[in-house]
Amino acid sequence: MGINVKCPKCGSTNVQLSGETSKHGCLYTILFGFIYIFWLMIKWGIGIMIFMFYDWWMAIVHAIAKKGHVWQCNRWFSNRRKIYYCHDCGHNFRA
Repeated sequence: MGINVKCPKCGSTNVQLSGETSKHGCLYTILFGFIYIFWLMIKWGIGIMIFMFYDWWMAIVHAIAKKGHVWQCNRWFSNRRKIYYCHDCGHNFRA
C-alpha cells in the first residue's frame, strides 16, 4: 500500500484496502435505464476530457522529467471505491 493509512477510530496502521465495486442489477437497469445510460455517456465524456486535457499532457511532462505519472482517468473509469478495513477495531472507512 504505498501510503501509511491510519484508522480514524483507533489510530492503527494495520489496515487493508478493500476491492469493492459498485454494480447494479437488472431491476435497476429496467427502472432507471435511460437515466443510467445518459449518466454513463456524461461520465465517459468527462473521463475522455480528463484524459485529453490533463493526463496526456502531464504524462509528456513527467516523461521529459523522467518521473512516473499516475493516470487520473483510471480513477474515473474504474468504478472502484477505496474503502479501507481496520484489522484491530473492525472499522470501515474511506481515505
